[in-house]
Amino acid sequence: MISDFLMSGRKVVFLGTALWMFISPLSAQSHVVRVGTVVDETVHSSSLVGNLLGDSPDRSVTVYLPPGYKGQSSRYPVVYLLHGFLANNRSWTESDWANVPKTMDALIAAGKVRSMIVVMPDGANKLGGSFYTNSVTTGNWEDFITRDLVRYIDNKYRTVPHASSRGIAGHSMGGYGAIKIAIKHPQIFGAVYALSACCMEWGGGMSPSNPAWNKTMTFRSLSDVVAARDYISRSEFNFQNAEVSRDFFALAALSMSAAWSPDPARPPFFADLLVEGSGDARTISAMHVAQWSVNMPVAMFGQYRSNLKQLVAIAFDVGKQDEYPEIPTGAHDFDAGLTSNGIRHQFDEYDGTHNSRIGERLESRVFPFFSRALK
Repeated sequence: MISDFLMSGRKVVFLGTALWMFISPLSAQSHVVRVGTVVDETVHSSSLVGNLLGDSPDRSVTVYLPPGYKGQSSRYPVVYLLHGFLANNRSWTESDWANVPKTMDALIAAGKVRSMIVVMPDGANKLGGSFYTNSVTTGNWEDFITRDLVRYIDNKYRTVPHASSRGIAGHSMGGYGAIKIAIKHPQIFGAVYALSACCMEWGGGMSPSNPAWNKTMTFRSLSDVVAARDYISRSEFNFQNAEVSRDFFALAALSMSAAWSPDPARPPFFADLLVEGSGDARTISAMHVAQWSVNMPVAMFGQYRSNLKQLVAIAFDVGKQDEYPEIPTGAHDFDAGLTSNGIRHQFDEYDGTHNSRIGERLESRVFPFFSRALK
């Protein structure tokens, strides 16, 4: 700005501006919001090499660096933020419901959160979502997050490379992934926040009586999956539309099957569906129940109670009007399990649906939570 004034010859205006800045430096600075930096990375993951779906092991990752990162030697806590089903890392920066860089810039400028790095990996695949689970079909996504990605970020950026300074969060499928990964890896992540986490336990949507299974069983090729995804996208994820809700669950059920009951002998999706048969004759096999159950956080208390106690902070929330009733039920049951096991945590309900108020929750709850919890 100074050089512009000098070149224009508007010396009187410049001197007046300079004098005003000299007299009131704090007032001038109060109107300036310092901006962080967004870096697009490609992270090669050995954990995803050879997955049967043929998805690339080179994953897109968006990294937010706080204002002042460049030119300093400070180290920062890190929040890993996982997106939901049919989304990707860009959803956190380019959607109309959340803009993480702008939110973080404003919170830091207002002194509401400390400076933190936010890492947003792409967890999508050809079926719509990885569920951040190790699978021969989809690849070892849990290992990608906990090993490959964390190692890459710690090696390249000035992080505080300890679990007590590393948090993980996510929405829907990402909320599920965040909770499950934190439960299993407290030596990597010290704090977790889940927004509207899916798949916490068995629910009515997984029942053989759910008519959405009819749609799942019509998928014969990846082109069928693409067509269903395009339809949902064109409909702007309007879950009040019965067909959109049906197709969304149909795709999610196929993706969960690839993650939780993979079968290398069953192309093209290399997965055993949870249900078998058709119509009223559909059933669920005991083997598939066992495969899916071990991936549900509500069932993990007995095996991972000591891990849960190692976490510095646990928080999660859910919308009272979530379109999928098993999601609020799962959150309440997880809350009850944590309480009965004497594990401190925060659980909040808000007025809203599955996808509403995400940006608001990031601003008012998620990032302030990590700012308090992480060292």
